[in-house]
Amino acid sequence: MTCGLVSTRLSDGGERSRAGAPVGESLTLEVENTHEAIATATAAAEAWLGARELPVEVNFFVNLAIEELVTNCIKYGYDDDGKHTIDIVLSVSDQALTMLAIDDGHAFDPLAAPPPDMSLELEDRPIGGLGIHLLKELSDDVQYERRDGMNRLTLIKRFS
Repeated sequence: MTCGLVSTRLSDGGERSRAGAPVGESLTLEVENTHEAIATATAAAEAWLGARELPVEVNFFVNLAIEELVTNCIKYGYDDDGKHTIDIVLSVSDQALTMLAIDDGHAFDPLAAPPPDMSLELEDRPIGGLGIHLLKELSDDVQYERRDGMNRLTLIKRFS
């Protein structure tokens, strides 16, 4: 594929993805650490989600999460300019979307990040933290694990 999307894989259930996520129906996106790859990854996710006729807020959530998480990996995750791959695994089952993001960047637990100070004027706020805060607020469940040198962030969004 072009624009830094290394590959996509589909699964129809009953197995685990390469990333170790349980799958009902799933899509795995292997995204290069480039800004150009974000648009390609979100387009692939939108097509997959659209075929499942999920609510629009699920599409919004996935687009925001891919944009935020891949951008954070690019900006803060690595000390080198080499190619890295961020795995994004989307799975749908039991009226819930699960998104697992796996990267080999610096250890970063977004659950430990303090919430932004919303009482400050916009120009007085430090840069950063708002996107992660928004994802935590929009998720029904968030889990982080550092395993085998990899960050593993799981976001769950329930829908009806």
